[in-house]
Amino acid sequence: MLVGLFVVVALITYACTRPSSPDGGEASGTSESPTPEESSPPSVSSPPPSASPSPSAGAGQDAEGGGGSAGGGTGSGGGADAGDSGDESGGGSGEDDGGGSGDSEGYAAPENPDDPCRPSDVVVTLKTDKSDYDWNDKPEFKLTLVNTEEQTCTVDVGPKTLKLVITSGDDRIFSTADCAKGSASDKQRLQRGVPFTTTVTWDRSRSWKDCPDRDVKAKRPGTYVVRLHSDYDHGVEPQVFRLN
Repeated sequence: MLVGLFVVVALITYACTRPSSPDGGEASGTSESPTPEESSPPSVSSPPPSASPSPSAGAGQDAEGGGGSAGGGTGSGGGADAGDSGDESGGGSGEDDGGGSGDSEGYAAPENPDDPCRPSDVVVTLKTDKSDYDWNDKPEFKLTLVNTEEQTCTVDVGPKTLKLVITSGDDRIFSTADCAKGSASDKQRLQRGVPFTTTVTWDRSRSWKDCPDRDVKAKRPGTYVVRLHSDYDHGVEPQVFRLN
């Protein structure tokens, strides 16, 4: 019986002292603590992108200045267009026949009656006696001059100085200066405010500067224009008439 008791005690002792089995988590009584994970380094936030520098005031002014220059160029182009129209209105006949400037450049203020009148002091008008002429009528052109200066002065009213030119379209028909006889000078004293009138009668003949020996009549029906070409022609309106 004692032998049996020793056997029981031995079994109990063996059971208590034997190592724990690999699968017995509870028998070991302890567990290996997991290795702490490596802490990741703190993330470094990237600096915010720097703001783009605002354009300097000088750059803005330069840009505006550039725009202003372009605008100026456009304006100057316009300037060019206005000159051409002035030349066009002048017409070619006055240039070919030596039209006057109509100003007083080169004229001194008169001091005695024989001194020439300044163009700016003389008002000139040109009129026709009719607007329509029959086939056998001879047109008459009346020139009236009035001196506005206090001093009596002199104007040459001859056919070369007060030159009348007749045209029809681009065709130069007649000029009082063509083949004028003698000196063609006719100086007249003009008192202040007293009109002086001279009349030119046109016999419808054509004329040329080189005075050819021929007699050609301008009897063709149509519209004609008479103009004054002189230093005193400022403000003088051309007159339009018709030959029937």
